[in-house]
Formats: sequence, structure tokens, C-alpha cells
Amino acid sequence: MKVLIVGTGAVGSAICAQLARERHNITVIDKNADELEKVCSAYDITGLAGNGADISLLKEAGAHDADILIAVTSSDEFNMLCCYAAKKIGAKHTIARVRNPEYNDFLSLTGGELGLALTINPEYEVASRIYRILRNPSATKLDSFYGGRVELAEFVVEGKAHICNLSLHDIRKKSTHKFIVCSVRRGTDVYIPGGDFVIREGDSLCVAMSGNDIASFFKEIGMFKKPARKIILTGGGRTSHYLGELLKKGRVKTEITAIESDKTLCEDIAKDFPWTVINGDPSNQDLLIEEGIDGADAFLALSSQDEENAISSMFAKTRAVPKIITLVTSLTYIDFFKQMGIESIVSPKHATVEQIMRFVRSLAASRDSEIESLHRIMDSDTEALEFIVKEHIGGITGIPIKDIKRKSNTIIASIIHEGEVIIPSGLDVINPGDTVIVIAGGKKLNSIKDII
Repeated sequence: MKVLIVGTGAVGSAICAQLARERHNITVIDKNADELEKVCSAYDITGLAGNGADISLLKEAGAHDADILIAVTSSDEFNMLCCYAAKKIGAKHTIARVRNPEYNDFLSLTGGELGLALTINPEYEVASRIYRILRNPSATKLDSFYGGRVELAEFVVEGKAHICNLSLHDIRKKSTHKFIVCSVRRGTDVYIPGGDFVIREGDSLCVAMSGNDIASFFKEIGMFKKPARKIILTGGGRTSHYLGELLKKGRVKTEITAIESDKTLCEDIAKDFPWTVINGDPSNQDLLIEEGIDGADAFLALSSQDEENAISSMFAKTRAVPKIITLVTSLTYIDFFKQMGIESIVSPKHATVEQIMRFVRSLAASRDSEIESLHRIMDSDTEALEFIVKEHIGGITGIPIKDIKRKSNTIIASIIHEGEVIIPSGLDVINPGDTVIVIAGGKKLNSIKDII
């Protein structure tokens, strides 16, 4: 497909990297000629220096016959203007990154007139992920499918866990729950495991199950943690704001202490939420102790400074806080944070790239199925995709799963048939109209038939 990207920051570069791997025809626009040159050289793509809302430049870039224009500059207003201009001259679909919560009502009223196919709010998406983890802190990461009816839970196996040193076959025989272990990370290696695979302490697992079974599953394997009630939060930006709104709507009873160095942000938080708000340095260890980090159920490092989040998170780890969630804005820091033992990491940039790639894949999909959602799992090229099966597909529908000639490293993790969540065995069948969750290691799937 022909894709135009406006903005060569970290998000724009990450999108370019992914789309280039998938061999799309990419043109990128940015005012900064030096940054533009770096991106174009790195991914062997076309670049134009200039204003992404300039009609003449958009025409030169080919916006009149582009399949998608993606605007991900640091300015919400400019992103919306670029999309509006591109749509007016013929771009089929436009995507804008819009982060300011003050634009929510505006987009509700004018989204159709602007012609936006998708708006992305990374901070809201990250806040949603944090909210899910706070409710189920036994997991390091949770990805939801089918409106939360199916969950993919990632967690690190502790030595006390009842599944240590057991094969997946033995674990399933002993369990009262239906689940599928979709992937396992051991060191730097990621596996799509078979029934003979033996789980070891320190393994990172990704498990698919019904959303209703998460708490009881972790109780069964001896790794249950109660939902977080007493929370220390650092950073008073947009992510914290969105999280506060979600906690209010969810009526989750929490006792939150927020620490923020900016006095104006402190005043905004105190005005919006019934939290204890402290104007101070979030990395000040004495302050964290004074505010009760030793008795906290969860520590959330949500400032805009990665280094500050790393320091405070590592200190929280030394104080044995049960759940630590760390916001990372730079993609280059994620592996480093993981090596430091920080397990629950959330990234606005990752969230943005995932949403855009889901949309791009859906446009490229064949008519027999449609991608409803897409998540990266296990910090690797492994993907979890939610497909809606629209019609009969030879070799997939109407036959037992065990008879589907699947490619290696693909797993059918869940089937939703007439509203019922099925964690499938080899005898279950996919029918037209079903929603299917597929795990694919190292493979790009546009359609469910790509698993064959």
C-alpha cells in the first residue's frame, strides 16, 4: 500500500521501520531535514522536507492517491490539519495522533467532518493498560480481546509457583481452568511451546484464558496478588490524568499519593482527583519513604523522564513493593529496564505503533476475515491478532482445529462462537461469524487464512 507519514520523531521512525519490513510504499514528510535524512537512509524510503499540511507538498508526495496518511508530529492541531488537507485532496484514509484530553469533545463533534479514519491517544491507551494490571497485579502485562472477554496475561514464573518443573501437558491435566500457553520467553529465546515443554523458574509466560478466570488461575498456580489499593504514583501528566478517570469510572477503591515536581500539575491533580498530592522530587528516596512506599501495594513511575522513572522504580524494587509499573517514552530503554528486573513496562510509542499496524493490516486483509485488534507480546516479533471470520475458508472453517494444516509457530488461542468464549482443544471447530485469537511467532498475518 502507499503510505504517507508526517513526522520523523520516535513514533514516526518506529512506524517507518515496521511498514518498511512489511514492504509498503512509504513517503515521509518532516520540516527537520537532518532527521528526515536519518530515517530515509535507515529504511531506504522517500522523504520530502517541508510542511506536512502544505497542499502543494502533499500533492508532490502523492497524497491524492495514497491509501493512508499518518500524522504523528508532536502537535495535535497540526496532525489534525494534515489529515484534513490530505483527505480533501484524495487520501483514502487518515490517522492522527491526538493526545490532549481537551480535544475529546471536539473530535466527537467533528471527527466525521475531518475525515479521520482513526485517532490515537497513546497516553489513554497506556493508562488503560495500567488500570488492567492494577486490577490483576499477578500479571506483568495484560492484553484484552473481544471487549475483555479474552485476556492474554504475561507473567514471570516464581520459584514457589506450582507449575515449576512441570510440562504443559501435566499442568493442563492438573488445572481446573481452560487456558493455552501461547509463548514462553527463556533468556533471550522465545518459544511457541508444545505439550512436552517444561516450565522453569524465571520463564516469562503468555497465557490466553477467559477474562473471568484470571484471578482464580493465579490462585491455583500459587502466584495470586490482590488488586492494588494503596498506590504511590509519580508524575502528574496526561497518563496519570487518564488513569485517574478510569479509576473513578471503575469505582475502584484506592488510596493514591501522587508526587510531582511541577507545582501547576500538582494543582491540576488536586483539583481533579481526591488524591494526596505532594509537590516534590519523585526520585527523592527520603520523600518516597516518608510518603509510605514501604506499605504500598503498587508503585507507578509515570513521569515524562525515563531516567527519573528508572531511578524511582529501582528504589521501589529495593523496598519490595509488590507491583511496580514503569512508563518508558524511549524505545531504546525498554531492554535495559527489563535487564534491571523491572517487569511491567508501558510505552506510549509501542501502543501507538500497535494501533496503526492493526489498521494497516486490516486494510490489507482479504475479504474472508478482518483484523479487530493486534498486540505485540513477549517483547518480540510474536503477535496476537483478533480476527473476525466473515465467510467459509477452505482448510480452516468447518473442520477440527487438529486437522488445520497450520504453519509452525502459530497457535489458535481462543474462539468466540455466538458470544461464548472457547479455549479450544483439537476437536473444536471455527465457523463463519466466529471471532478467533491467533498467536503468530515471527510471521505477518493479514488474514486468518495466512496461518495455513
